Amino acid sequence: MVLPTPAELIASLDEELFGLLYERLKMAAELPPLETPDEVAREVVRMRNLAAIYRVPPDLGEAMALALIAARKQWKGA
Repeated sequence: MVLPTPAELIASLDEELFGLLYERLKMAAELPPLETPDEVAREVVRMRNLAAIYRVPPDLGEAMALALIAARKQWKGA
């Protein structure tokens, strides 16, 4: 059995992460917009943690969280 190279492993994790983020974006369209600063902060922490699990810079997770929050508000007319 041949193990994947580090580059192949990273690429597969990147694809999985972006697949998860895509699914999260689709789900966000169905959820009400986040209203309070506490709700926003919890979402940012959750996405930073998800990024850390996949060894992606936590700032990317935060940026994705904020983009999802903004998209929710836009879709819901908030």
